[in-house]
Amino acid sequence: MRRRAAAALLAAATMLTACTAGDPAPSSTPSPPEPGPTATATSPAPAASSSPTPTVETLAWGPTVADWDDALATARDLPLRRAAGQVIVADLYSSDPAAAAALVREHHLGGVILMGGAAPSADAVAALASRVQGADDRGWPVWVSADEEGGVVSRLSGAVPSLPAFMAAGAATDDAAVTEAYRSSAADMRALGVNVDYAPVADVTLGPADPIIRTRSAGSDPDDVAATVSAAVAGFVDGGVVPVIKHFPGHGSVTVDSHAGLPVQERAVKRLARMDMVPFARAIDEGAPVVMLGHIAVPEWGDDPATLEPEAYAYLREELGFTGVAITDALNMAAVADGRSQGRVAVRALRAGADVLLMPGDVGGVVDAVVAAVRDGRLSRDRLDEAAARSILLMRWTDGLGGEEPSTAYGRVFAAAGTTVAAEDCSRPLVRRRATVVAGPEGPVRALESALASRGVEVGDGGTSIALLSSGAYRATADVVVSLGDPWGLFDSRADAYAAIYGDSAAAIRGLADVLVGDAEPGGDWPVKLAGARPACAA
Repeated sequence: MRRRAAAALLAAATMLTACTAGDPAPSSTPSPPEPGPTATATSPAPAASSSPTPTVETLAWGPTVADWDDALATARDLPLRRAAGQVIVADLYSSDPAAAAALVREHHLGGVILMGGAAPSADAVAALASRVQGADDRGWPVWVSADEEGGVVSRLSGAVPSLPAFMAAGAATDDAAVTEAYRSSAADMRALGVNVDYAPVADVTLGPADPIIRTRSAGSDPDDVAATVSAAVAGFVDGGVVPVIKHFPGHGSVTVDSHAGLPVQERAVKRLARMDMVPFARAIDEGAPVVMLGHIAVPEWGDDPATLEPEAYAYLREELGFTGVAITDALNMAAVADGRSQGRVAVRALRAGADVLLMPGDVGGVVDAVVAAVRDGRLSRDRLDEAAARSILLMRWTDGLGGEEPSTAYGRVFAAAGTTVAAEDCSRPLVRRRATVVAGPEGPVRALESALASRGVEVGDGGTSIALLSSGAYRATADVVVSLGDPWGLFDSRADAYAAIYGDSAAAIRGLADVLVGDAEPGGDWPVKLAGARPACAA
């Protein structure tokens, strides 16, 4: 596979090494004492250490140490309950602006994430975001966040154009096209008031045995995935939205879905460093501001999910030099929620080193649990202040992001850039005057027929036969066979030409139509290894 130069995100001074102290589980023993204001002037992660910490002027992701000191002072001045709320991002399922604002105001939440039902339209998102930002008297923005990866995870599809899955970015041979697509998508989100997106996915997929990441990953080669993640992160930041790289230390090489159970990563940490963690390490080096920890057990770090293990956060801070915000994956997922109370999970995550708790099931109960843990000594106020300060610092930093308008039809352009085609003759259009879509899901079939007809193709009466497959797991015989989802098994179908577009959104189908009639070149190479694959036209 190709190797692409990683895009520089932000200018960085000397990287900061830091350690977050924490016990593996709550106990009656208070957390270790942490340095006061003098030590934090040179470290955004206070910790007791016998080694001097190098002085830095700018954190790798952008803010200065003076900005950090201001955020830490702000956090220390917060009443305890407000500090506890600042480290929580709660889920919303309704687009009611008043209800969202009341939730933020009641618990002084750090932010909200827009889930199903909360983002039915652009106007609804804008109204909700505006109301949330005025919910209380804080002097920094509220997290208004979304899970908008593209493809199968597109929570804002009713409000902004939905891109294909991230595997399309991994397929695209033009990094500039990747950066521009995510810059434009971020600009659209930012215009509605969304300031954080839980993307891009930095996981490296192992292939068909991967039960949940699959096309959400850029591919199966760590270096290629790293380059794609870097290009996307640069685009998000340029567009004004904070990117969150996920799911550290990598969810693509485990065979259990953490929504349903606890995956155990069998690879040694040294091997993870050469494989799964490569995209995370590179993105951190280039200034990624937020890393999401996945609910994945790594035996060398402990028996519990990484989100609860101090060794996981220590590796992130000490070995990878991360100075940004560490956020948990959703705390309502089975891998971390089963058999544990939400309050206990929240306190353990904070003690271990988490800065932000995503989607706890009982927001009020979690605030109460964090407050109680500080009061009885199970969680130090210094650790809570550190976490709240990172959340505040990130939100203050967002004020300087974004500005330019999105590109015209960026979703469609990007879809073509990521479309992968293998054909015996790459110089001629796959569809000329006539075409018939002979198989496929009803929605995409109708969308493609309409798109082809608008380009002057006679549809439904002979000509080039086209079969649309939900994924490569299905089979068809046609002149052109197209996988809308994951591509594994695509070459088991019989065709003159094969294509993969990694999504079935309106933009993805329009981009496919452009490629089929020759209005756009297919810009994708195969992002994963496929049995019997023919060389891609873009290779």
